[in-house]
Amino acid sequence: MKKKIFKYYLLLILIILSVTVIFIPKVSRKFYTQEVENKLEGIAFSIEYYLLNEAKNGEIDFDFIAKDYAAKYNQNSTFQGESLRITFISYDGKVLGDSDANFNQMENHLSRKEIQDALKGNVGKDIRSSKTLKLDLLYMAIPVEELNVIARVSVPLVQIKKINRLIWLYSILIFIMALIITVIVSLRIAGLVIRPLNDIISVSKEITNGNYSRRIKLKSKDELGQLAVHFNKMASKLERTISDLNTKKIELESIVESITNGIVAVDGNNKVILINPAAFTVFNLDADAEILGDDIENHIKNSQINSLLKDAIQKNKPLEAEVAIDGRVLLVNASPIRPKDSDIDNSGGIVFIQDITKVRKLEQIRTEFVSNVTHELKTPITSIRGFIETLKNGAMNNPVVAERFLEIIDIEAERLHELINDILLLSEIETKLKDTNLEIFDLKSMVDDVFKVMQNIAKEKKISLNNNVRDEVLMKANINRMKQLIMNLVDNGIKYNVQNGSVSVDGYREDGKVVISVKDTGIGIPSAHIPRIFERFYRVDKGRSRGMGGTGLGLSIVKHIVNLYNGEIKVNSVVGEGTEFIVKIPCQP
Repeated sequence: MKKKIFKYYLLLILIILSVTVIFIPKVSRKFYTQEVENKLEGIAFSIEYYLLNEAKNGEIDFDFIAKDYAAKYNQNSTFQGESLRITFISYDGKVLGDSDANFNQMENHLSRKEIQDALKGNVGKDIRSSKTLKLDLLYMAIPVEELNVIARVSVPLVQIKKINRLIWLYSILIFIMALIITVIVSLRIAGLVIRPLNDIISVSKEITNGNYSRRIKLKSKDELGQLAVHFNKMASKLERTISDLNTKKIELESIVESITNGIVAVDGNNKVILINPAAFTVFNLDADAEILGDDIENHIKNSQINSLLKDAIQKNKPLEAEVAIDGRVLLVNASPIRPKDSDIDNSGGIVFIQDITKVRKLEQIRTEFVSNVTHELKTPITSIRGFIETLKNGAMNNPVVAERFLEIIDIEAERLHELINDILLLSEIETKLKDTNLEIFDLKSMVDDVFKVMQNIAKEKKISLNNNVRDEVLMKANINRMKQLIMNLVDNGIKYNVQNGSVSVDGYREDGKVVISVKDTGIGIPSAHIPRIFERFYRVDKGRSRGMGGTGLGLSIVKHIVNLYNGEIKVNSVVGEGTEFIVKIPCQP
């Protein structure tokens, strides 16, 4: 830019100087010639007056007058280096006398321009080059009508060469000085213009590179100063805008990354423009994979999801579908991306993926629970109603039969009572976030209390109960809840044991947890059933379990009590050898 400004200024001055140098000599020559013409015209009229006076005295010797007048005049001439020449010519072009040559040998002058003008009554003028003198001569002729003679005077324009030389010399000097001044001024002007521009360019580069706090320090009031002021205002607004955008971007990224459901957004070319960590997890994507800017189909291989997204973009409306992937159920919502309250075409689409596997599983469990509860309630109720109907039809008149039927009705009623109590207990535990009525108790003593309750049942099957809990194992919990847990496990150990078997309870502290082990020598659990034994109403052998009087909710209650205390439960079982339940409860502070 600086070079351009300098070149333009220099070119302009060069043009001006060139024009000046070209026209000054012409103007100077014109003024010089005009001055000589004026003097020659005065001399011509003076000669005319002189001739008229001589004519009064008699015959005129034109040649003598020409030589005498020119000689006298040249002695006092102001034309330095220039000699005046006088020539008298008749109207027919014949030379009558000449101050510098033999008039008898001179050619006819009728064709000369100045003579033709004089014959017309005007002052004739002409400039012609002399090959002999190698100079330009100025001729001026006036008619002397009274004598029918033309008086012509001429002078060589000797001063023109000197003037031209001086003019060219001065022009060159002026040109050189002007050129030097022009270069200095041009550089100065270019510097004054370029320096602020360089500052603006420097600041703009820094702003482009992200340093939005930079400002231009220019206090002039000219156009560049106004540009700097407006540039600084623009930079301030840009800084605020970028800051707001960055804040909103951070907020948006934080929100998107904290959302537990998967989100993937694509542009109009199906290129990924947004994906959150949850989506990586949902689709088992490599955390280091370069997904942004790549085609979504290169990473999400599920055709149903890709088709749903394409349809949503093409139809410009939200779509929803449930998709099964790797044993999981995903609720996929695909929507087009378009400005709010606008009818313009969308610019892409977004997929919202929600893993509803647990929801669907809970719905299935709820359905199964309702079905199982209905079935479990229906069986004893049907039995009770059947025996009551039989009694009404006359069996009550037979004391032996009536007694046996009433015992069966009592057993079924007790079974209903236990089932309802277990359902209520399970519902109570499920609704609790944290247990209440916590107290510190000795685990060994608590197990003894459980064995006292279970002693009669164990004796009927000749099962020995062994309390192997180590001394002084204290735990802080709801003692009734812990009794319920151990009682259910011991009850299962007795029910599914063999004659002369045993149920052993051990307890100790390990790694900040209270470990409770309930081990029996019973029939064991097939490994295929172990993952489901804590489900409600799940029975390994449904007929045998129901015949033993179980409700099918005991282990489910145990599992929920363990979860209530953020504990864990593990099952080790070998068919024909027995089962061990290991419960680990974190120690309460």
